[in-house]
Amino acid sequence: MPDSLQRWAETAEAVRATTKRLEKSAFVERYLTSLDGPSLAIAARFFSGIVFARHDARTTQVGGSIVWEALGSITGHAADQLGARYLAHGDLGDLAGELLADRPPSGTTLVTVDARFAQLAAAKGTNARRALIREWLATLGGQEARFVVKLLGGELRIGLKEAQVEEALARAFGRPLADIRRANLLRGDIGEVAQMARDGTLTHAALKLFHPVGFMLAAAHGTPVFPCAIENKYDGIRAQAHLADGRVVLFSRTLDDITHGYPDVVAGLSPLTSTTGLVLDGELVAGSFLALQQRLGRKAPSEALMRAVPVTFTVFDILAQDAALVIDEPYSERRRRLESLSSIHLAPVERAETLDDIEAAFARARQTGHEGLVMKELSSPYTPGRRGKTWIKLKRAEDTLDVVVTAVERGHGRRRDVLSDYTFAVRKSESDPTLLDVGKAYNGLTDAEILALTKTFESLTITKHGGYHVVRPEIVLEVTFDIVQPSKRHAAGYALRFPRIVRVRDDKPVSEIDTLDRVRALASNDSGDAE
Repeated sequence: MPDSLQRWAETAEAVRATTKRLEKSAFVERYLTSLDGPSLAIAARFFSGIVFARHDARTTQVGGSIVWEALGSITGHAADQLGARYLAHGDLGDLAGELLADRPPSGTTLVTVDARFAQLAAAKGTNARRALIREWLATLGGQEARFVVKLLGGELRIGLKEAQVEEALARAFGRPLADIRRANLLRGDIGEVAQMARDGTLTHAALKLFHPVGFMLAAAHGTPVFPCAIENKYDGIRAQAHLADGRVVLFSRTLDDITHGYPDVVAGLSPLTSTTGLVLDGELVAGSFLALQQRLGRKAPSEALMRAVPVTFTVFDILAQDAALVIDEPYSERRRRLESLSSIHLAPVERAETLDDIEAAFARARQTGHEGLVMKELSSPYTPGRRGKTWIKLKRAEDTLDVVVTAVERGHGRRRDVLSDYTFAVRKSESDPTLLDVGKAYNGLTDAEILALTKTFESLTITKHGGYHVVRPEIVLEVTFDIVQPSKRHAAGYALRFPRIVRVRDDKPVSEIDTLDRVRALASNDSGDAE
């Protein structure tokens, strides 16, 4: 059956088996045209690596530990056996596929799978979700289980991104790619867009407020086009605010709803909610990032905490006004729109005509405690989810990398009871999520942060040998270092000398950590400096 989970999984496996972009797209295209009804929408979401629409706040609430326990229960394997097999794959879905490989396909349909995910999202309590996952995986064939587990983890790892699903939809139904992408941006649901592409109704798409839009990202390197706008780069948390009909909703860079953690920010923006629809981009800023960390993850901050650590939403861009997107307008026009608004804390902006202007502004930014600058072309549109060269960030003099922790160890001396030594990795490339270890750090965090992370890493542990824990790669760190040098010790082929942890990046998903190309570039710079 075209709409069976097995057929979808076979297509996903075919996509993974080829490295050719056009072949990947062709597999998806042929499969999508074989579907009708709600199965088309579900398949498109699943190929994008998501279970629910991006504007849907539901989550399955199933972490790796629940899947781990279910696999042990179903197969009878002990934890050390599972750990050894996991290390061979580095992926929990592939582990499930291997362990259940001898089981025949269940024949379950995509609609049934979608209903199962909804059931998990509605389940009350961890024990209920454990029972549901154990029961469900026990009924699935190996290939089916492989991709269900991957979907639960939020990443298929088959070399397919949502942009490629958009391209496949355009070819499958003969629609302009620009219309597909515009509709997906407006609706925040690639599944709904798939149905619109099939039905020829893409031009009817309208903005859906209160679902997150992808953030435009700044490039780390480039040459500014003069004249340009220059803004401070704030040491806070990127956020997006949706305002309409008496309501304020805040989304993080990971597209999570974080409104409940910032009632003071919501109160400050409330006067604007009488408008017909605003979407603002900005930064949640406290006195320092260290202070802001006290507010991160809080579901209901106390009045005392809000007085001690007040947070401001500093606005620097606008994505929609009067419920209509304005992202195609040049930066200069969007800035004019922002300046016409009241009740917002608007980021100051300067105009730079020369490199000397930028150097002087950078010095002022650093003196006032900011990370650096962001330079923006006056004609630049806002391109959600992309890192172009029209925005260029200039940070502190020291280089940093965003990495993910893959293993942790118990410390020594006063740290012997906590997991304080972190091995970390970068992605192989933008399109290949394979993780390559590039270093190990144990300095930079406070004792309180290490203690909190110890509890987190214990819950993420896959296998351990004495005090050494292999962990699921979920914790992102920003690290700095002296230099990058070639090394045979790490899988990346490079090592960071004297690495130090700058901060935990709760605001950044693993899919956005740095890549091996960035490490190579830093190594090249270090080599050049040495000469």
